[in-house]
Amino acid sequence: MGNLIWHDLGRFISITASVYAVWSSFFGFYYRKFFWDFVGGTLRDPGGIQPAPGAAVFITLIVKAPIIQILAMILGMMIVALEYSLPLVKGLALYRSFVVRIVLLFFQSFLCILYYQVNSTMLAPEIISKIPVSYDNGLASGSLFFFPSTVNIHNELGVDFEIRLCPALQKKPRLPTPHFNGGADEPVSEHLANVDPFAPPYDPGLLVGELISEEISQQYVVLMNKYSVVPRHFLLITKEYQSQTSPLMPDDLLQAYALLVAGKKAGKKMFAFYNCGDLSGASQPHKHLQFIETEDDGPPIESLAGSISLESPGKPFSIERLPWANHVFRFPSNLPSSPVHKREPILADAFISLLDLVISTVRYDPTYPAGLPSYNVILTLEHMHLIPRRFENHTIESTGDDLSVNSMGFAGMLLVKSERELEAVKTEGLGKILRSVALQSVHDIQVAGSTRDIDGDATSML
Repeated sequence: MGNLIWHDLGRFISITASVYAVWSSFFGFYYRKFFWDFVGGTLRDPGGIQPAPGAAVFITLIVKAPIIQILAMILGMMIVALEYSLPLVKGLALYRSFVVRIVLLFFQSFLCILYYQVNSTMLAPEIISKIPVSYDNGLASGSLFFFPSTVNIHNELGVDFEIRLCPALQKKPRLPTPHFNGGADEPVSEHLANVDPFAPPYDPGLLVGELISEEISQQYVVLMNKYSVVPRHFLLITKEYQSQTSPLMPDDLLQAYALLVAGKKAGKKMFAFYNCGDLSGASQPHKHLQFIETEDDGPPIESLAGSISLESPGKPFSIERLPWANHVFRFPSNLPSSPVHKREPILADAFISLLDLVISTVRYDPTYPAGLPSYNVILTLEHMHLIPRRFENHTIESTGDDLSVNSMGFAGMLLVKSERELEAVKTEGLGKILRSVALQSVHDIQVAGSTRDIDGDATSML
């Protein structure tokens, strides 16, 4: 009787382990990551863990193609069939062999420990569905602060600018000046601990969830914005530290666009923006994109961009009515419904072509400071906008106050803190204000092919 009990207990443990292996391999199709990529890897600042060259074969078999997950699933199903005693298996010699069981369980365990088995990561639709609840929970817990505001419509340059008046922001705690480039001798952990509010442990009142890419296993964290003027304002943050001065990578663009697509399917109209560099209006040095819901199909600037008829679809264009340098790319109409492998080259090529134009524009300004260029990125389902930046702040003529401008301003949504500032901005004009912190457009010269970049590499500044 004792042997029978131990035999059945062993069977149940084997079945339980195998069912878990099948379940974990299923999730491994969506959350692809080699668990041991940190062994022998290099910790970079920015960039996080760079896997060792020896991990390339496992990354190929787990991340690029889920071969390991498929094998683990097949082995799990085989062991369940063996232990559950399916009629087709009972008559076979391997059914009575303990050696076969031990070998199968050994290989199953080996395969399962190779890939990252996780249930805390989410896909874009899950993240979008959690935003309202996360926002409410953040308010209730006191982790998130919402500042009520009123929107004033100001038509100029054919754009219905939204100037948002928020007097409560005068009482907002002043954030420390971000340090985009830590000292060369400063330890990574100390640097992050001192200046990075996006490093773990995450505030449960702000945490929405984690995202993981299927393509190159880049992981992201989604947090609610701690100081919100617009409800349900959230952030997409690289889990490993990367600098806000670095350009958007294909994986960044894919995840941001996937969130926009998921938002549209959920009936939410939103856009994303990225403030790159110390002149862009960025408030934190850790790489993050921001997402804002809108009442219309996009930010105010989108109606103007959408009204332009293109002679050469698939190429960058400029909104000539605007007095500042701006570079725009229109996506194919079927991009939101396209699979990931077709989205990536379109998004990446669009960003690279626009970034080349930004760098070219910067080179036409002999007074531009040395170093990496600053620019703003606005991303919608239809367009990608890049605006090169020259200054972070504009000094209002009538008051002498500094007005900080980031991507939101160029999207057509400006923030002011008082009635006095509101009237001063209207009087001076949005076109003049935004032009003062941007650059002069040289798009006509660039299109004509006579830029200074003909004989050089436009990406050499990166």
